[in-house]
Amino acid sequence: MEIRKENKDLLIKYFENGSKRNCIEKLGVELEHLIVRSETGESVTYQEEKGIAYILERLSEFFPWRYEPEGFLIGIYNEDYSISLEPAGQLEISINPRENISLIYRIYRMFLEQIQPILRECGYELLTLGYHPKSKVQDMPLIPKTRYEFMDRYFMETGTCGINMMRGTAATQVSIDYCSEQDFVQKIRAAYILMPLLKLLTDNTPIMEGEIYEGYMARSYIWDHVDPARTGIPKGLFDEDFGFDKYADFLLGMPPVFVEDQDTPMYTGHKSTAEVWGEERLSRHDIEHVLSMNFQDVRLKHYLEIRYADSMPIKCVLAYTALLKGIFYNKELVKEVNEKFSASEKEIIKAQKNLMKNGFDGDVYGYEAAKLLSYLIEAAKNQLMETEQLSLLPLEEILYHKRTLAREYYENNIK
Repeated sequence: MEIRKENKDLLIKYFENGSKRNCIEKLGVELEHLIVRSETGESVTYQEEKGIAYILERLSEFFPWRYEPEGFLIGIYNEDYSISLEPAGQLEISINPRENISLIYRIYRMFLEQIQPILRECGYELLTLGYHPKSKVQDMPLIPKTRYEFMDRYFMETGTCGINMMRGTAATQVSIDYCSEQDFVQKIRAAYILMPLLKLLTDNTPIMEGEIYEGYMARSYIWDHVDPARTGIPKGLFDEDFGFDKYADFLLGMPPVFVEDQDTPMYTGHKSTAEVWGEERLSRHDIEHVLSMNFQDVRLKHYLEIRYADSMPIKCVLAYTALLKGIFYNKELVKEVNEKFSASEKEIIKAQKNLMKNGFDGDVYGYEAAKLLSYLIEAAKNQLMETEQLSLLPLEEILYHKRTLAREYYENNIK
């Protein structure tokens, strides 16, 4: 068998193995934080005395396992969650999939109880914003990981905002299960159709490079100028034959940027996955590396990862997670989204640009954004328990006032 065909089959098999035959409504949550100095708001670096490396080392006493590639501690984890670092030291908590929103919150509170005393001792605090409000990206060094050096080098050749994405941004990501290939297709299409609306609802980037951001959804602007080979909307998303096969084709054509040969990264530049592996068979480790280098707003692993929200305060993260549960674990609502809007890739991009300019008064597929979001929240409640419905209140308040988190932060902290 031709190796490219074999590798494509391996990718398809990987996705098939990720299908949960009985979806039980589990949700994984990842929330990135900016660590800043309490007095100045400036970033804290990995390398400095009592920097991020020191914080991780202190935290590690609560965790049984460590991740130390190239001899540097950059991750710790236990059975409930992990702590890892993004390129410039943004600290991410990844909570393992749970069915209950309140359990997700309890795990997050445990994390705060562990880290807050260390931060207070150092004179630091955690911020949950979509972009660093004080430090400029050119002044923010990368953590000592060859992976990020290679990515930095690569993105200088592909767009204008790679440096901003790697050093300045922080996000909220929620993962949901899929039960079959058909379920995957329905959910990823619905996720992209709703993307402009949900990006606006979770917009929490009031400042970019020290300047007030006048529009909406600044992180979307940044991601749109990083690398078209791994961002944007999957090609052919709304084609009748879209599925695991076409998704595998996309990944084989995407440059993985580097490979890890016996734990030593090797730069591969603009060569595609198919070219890099050539006559070699993809291992599971190889597949997971390739998947990790796909930065589209919704990406497929052994689950669907919805990546388009900014980093937000935990009450908003919980509200957003509950909303996604209410949408994507409601088959009838997913079906309605797909059938009601019948959007194309061009229409989604058009809607996003409209909301980036006009906010909640903008137009999405012929509807006012605020009204469509209100309908969506009410429809999602049908899938949620009463306590989960109550957790939606922070998003309902945003919608009632037509004021994003970014605008609220601006009014309370900057004016």
